[in-house]
Amino acid sequence: MAAEEPVTEETIKPPKGIVPLSKQYTVHDKTFSEVKLREPTYSEIFMQGRGKPREWQPSPHGPVVVSYPGVVDSYLQELVVEPGYEFLSSLSVVDALKLEKAVLDFFPM
Repeated sequence: MAAEEPVTEETIKPPKGIVPLSKQYTVHDKTFSEVKLREPTYSEIFMQGRGKPREWQPSPHGPVVVSYPGVVDSYLQELVVEPGYEFLSSLSVVDALKLEKAVLDFFPM
């Protein structure tokens, strides 16, 4: 019998494409408590010109990471599998930021 994997932050994280929300939402008669995303494709990143949703920028105090909300949103319009992009407009700030992080996580720095 194989040894059990130790419980660490990595082993308890949800799969990359599933974002658990802080509460349950009901929008247009649809109830959901997580958002399922698929990975972006080469076409969406490069051929359609979206590029990376964040990058390093120089500043007087050294390099900083800058994220682009418009690019994050353009990815969400394509990547949301469930419940559908049109259901996201009423998400709380906390859950909106969770979705942003999920998109950014597809693009390692």
